[in-house]
Amino acid sequence: MFRKKLNISKIVNKKNLMLRLTVFFLAVFIGALNFNLFLVPNNIVVGGISGLAIIFQDLFVISIPLFLNICMVILFFMSLILLDIKTTFLTLFGSFTWNMMVMITAPIASFLSVSFDSTFMMLLIVAIVNGIAFGLVYRTGFNTGGADVILLIMKKYLKMPMGLAGIWFNIFIVTFGFIIFGATRTVFAVFILILSNWITDWVTLGVKDSKMCFVKSDLSDEIEDYLINKGRMGVTKIQSKGGIFTKKEAMLLVIVSIDDYYGFKHLIKRFDEEAFIMATDCYTVIGGYKKHIIPF
Repeated sequence: MFRKKLNISKIVNKKNLMLRLTVFFLAVFIGALNFNLFLVPNNIVVGGISGLAIIFQDLFVISIPLFLNICMVILFFMSLILLDIKTTFLTLFGSFTWNMMVMITAPIASFLSVSFDSTFMMLLIVAIVNGIAFGLVYRTGFNTGGADVILLIMKKYLKMPMGLAGIWFNIFIVTFGFIIFGATRTVFAVFILILSNWITDWVTLGVKDSKMCFVKSDLSDEIEDYLINKGRMGVTKIQSKGGIFTKKEAMLLVIVSIDDYYGFKHLIKRFDEEAFIMATDCYTVIGGYKKHIIPF
């Protein structure tokens, strides 16, 4: 008998679907309210199709919901022609939800009166709320459509990474906003964009609370023994081979908390001044041996 092929993506997508949808709708609502409450009245263009909508409202007196709906239809057919059906309907769902929430929150924002003692405080709150809202959106596995279609098309046909495509697209929109609304509003937009993107990454990926360290040394056995027995740390030994001299050596993989990284680095150098150490940010550590404390 043939065993049915296991579709991992379907299992992952179905897990906690109702909770993910609830968080998604709530996050989009908060993001749309933030958009209508602060960005639209202050003509702050932070990129994306929504930023373009603010510009077109000022230039051609086109209402933002109408502009967003027109863009949604255009991008739907572009995605259908240039991308695939699955991507098209996922982005359509995100775009429709965002447009609907923008329409719902517009009258709510018009009735609310929120004031701050300083412009900086307003920008700070807007950036934090925006970052958290969209971080939660991406963490649920969904998106708000719009510019994502353009970025996917750029990735596919221009062979450009999504991150780089997003940077260039937002630079174009923000520059357009600079021409229309001036330098002051653009500085506000750049501040919000940088801070909110950082918060979005933090919410989506998690806190960078660890370093993933690779250590290569002639004294790897002594270092491994010390880290396990004295440092109470988990160590994974990986066999590696040099590219030039093709010498086979052991490389140690160690997860170190950010607080302890400075001491860890100097401990390795105390064992071997010639040791090779490579470290990178580590967002998630699941399972394995948990360290308790490094005694130095």
